[in-house]
Amino acid sequence: MLSINNDFKTIQLAVYFTDIDKEDTRVYRFLLPKMLTTHTNNLNSKLLMSQKLENLYGAYFSTKVEQIGNYSVISMVLTIVDPKIVEDETLLDQALELFKDVIYGHDEFSKAIFNEEKRMLIEQWETLKDKKRLYAQTKFYEHFFENDKYGYPMSGTLEDVKKITLAKLKKYYQSVFIHNATKLVVNGNVSDQDLLKIEKVLKYEHKINIPFLTAFREPRALKTVFEETDMNQAIIKIGYHFPIFRADDLYDAAVILDTILGGYPDSRLFQQIREVEGLCYDIQSNYDHYKGALMISSGVDIRNKEKALDSIQNLISNMISNGITEQELIQAKFYYQHQIKSSLDSQSVLTKRAFIRDLLNYEETIEEKLDKINRITIDGVNEALKKLTIDTIYVLHGGQS
Repeated sequence: MLSINNDFKTIQLAVYFTDIDKEDTRVYRFLLPKMLTTHTNNLNSKLLMSQKLENLYGAYFSTKVEQIGNYSVISMVLTIVDPKIVEDETLLDQALELFKDVIYGHDEFSKAIFNEEKRMLIEQWETLKDKKRLYAQTKFYEHFFENDKYGYPMSGTLEDVKKITLAKLKKYYQSVFIHNATKLVVNGNVSDQDLLKIEKVLKYEHKINIPFLTAFREPRALKTVFEETDMNQAIIKIGYHFPIFRADDLYDAAVILDTILGGYPDSRLFQQIREVEGLCYDIQSNYDHYKGALMISSGVDIRNKEKALDSIQNLISNMISNGITEQELIQAKFYYQHQIKSSLDSQSVLTKRAFIRDLLNYEETIEEKLDKINRITIDGVNEALKKLTIDTIYVLHGGQS
């Protein structure tokens, strides 16, 4: 168990379930958290679960499924008000009992809730093309991460969703999920005595015994895809091969590079492509340090799609050739450090950070991280820039008419 003691007005009880990521289990892992947190053996409907949470002074569950390297991680977090604030000595015991039931109290799953969740997921897939941004992101991932698990939907494909049955979901829950590697994180103003109580009630931790891997394929010839649909604008997605990972020496320089390129309002892409040239509605970059990839996303007027695409590529090519400026480095380092300091005020960020540090054996302190950022040089960022290789262009656009 990991414990973070602080003065937030709420307490978070978080359990992380980690397994090796597999395409054929994604639909199970996507649906399970929804099923687990909506009902239990004792609370066999969404209404009863909602009433129970309300009786716990507005407690709530939050869940997430994500891919971290070669791992699939499901997080289940129960947030309750600090019992001392509401002067209720039974609140923590009630919350622990509920959390235990949510994880283990499922001899059966509600067929009605399962059918509803499955129907809504099928509907999301069947209406995906109407959600232009999400559709473009999905198609871009299919092309950029072709033949890679990153290109496979976190929810499974529409075919996967249609094939899943309640019996198959229950079997996965009982034979696989319950035996996942688990980690409990407690975050809040909790006494040592209460920590012992929590550990006793939720004592089931064990570590994953499969090594953590980060990898991406080698660069390839540029793949360009233009897809026409019924819309009045264009969405541009560009993927760069960028083989710098979290454990690499150039990692922090790569984060600074991403910040300068398109990570905040003073970035080159935002200032040049949007503010100066007026070619887009929005534009940003995103560096994935688990995959070694950097992605550009922009929404543009349909008449400007070719010009915007050329301008973005030229800006990045010039940046690779000529490097960054001292002023850009100073501003990006200040922004990066500010983001880290600001995150210390977020209970949810601190909870997840504790888990990630434990999962991946990160021992660097906040002070060490801030000092390392101070020591990033122009040469370091320019060295990282040289590793960028354009790989995939995907443009979703309306017809010329």
